[in-house]
Amino acid sequence: MTPTPTTTTYGQFCPVAKAADVLGTRWAILIVREMLSGSRRFGEIQRGVPGCPPATLSKRLKELVAGGVAVRHDGPDGIVYDLTEAGAELFPIVEGLGRWGQRWVRSAYGPDELDADLLLWDVRRFLAADGLGVDRAVVELRVRSAGRTQRYWIVVDPGAVDLCLVEPQRPIDLLVETDLRTLTQIWMGDVVFATAVDDERVVLSGPRSLTRRFPKWFGRHPVLAAEPSAR
Repeated sequence: MTPTPTTTTYGQFCPVAKAADVLGTRWAILIVREMLSGSRRFGEIQRGVPGCPPATLSKRLKELVAGGVAVRHDGPDGIVYDLTEAGAELFPIVEGLGRWGQRWVRSAYGPDELDADLLLWDVRRFLAADGLGVDRAVVELRVRSAGRTQRYWIVVDPGAVDLCLVEPQRPIDLLVETDLRTLTQIWMGDVVFATAVDDERVVLSGPRSLTRRFPKWFGRHPVLAAEPSAR
């Protein structure tokens, strides 16, 4: 792996420095994290790094390709990016960074750290299509933050779960109302979903068969939520 000619390097033979030459630029490691989670198209990757300007994302992808971490494919359905063997080998490193961050620099969930789009894009990855016990369902989420309410729709079909920003032309089977801080705390393991329901920080409206299953289905991050704070 080599940095691109325009990238500033540390100029050291040290392997840590050489790795940082490729992965140490702003957004690079988060782009890799997103690709390790299964995103392949530019738009998918961008949804996982919403604060990264499109021009910067394009530049970082080119740098990761030049560094041997990713490869670009121009196919009949458009451009996709895949991790190389070197990129895939970063999985335990990125997971380890996440675990370390959860233990030692855990978020206090300040206003500048909360992002409903990013949160629900992450949650969507882990939702099982059969987890609600029905073949098809639409779950509307109304998430309050900074004096306004954002609406999202989780659409469940056989074998597929999609997160929509535009209301689907289908009946709503379950309504979830909460605030962004609470929802983030649930996902990261700081608050138990059932406790938030009991405290009415989360309100579920719909058939009992769905309200009973939803907390476990939404759940919490399967890796990071179980990591205890070291502070």
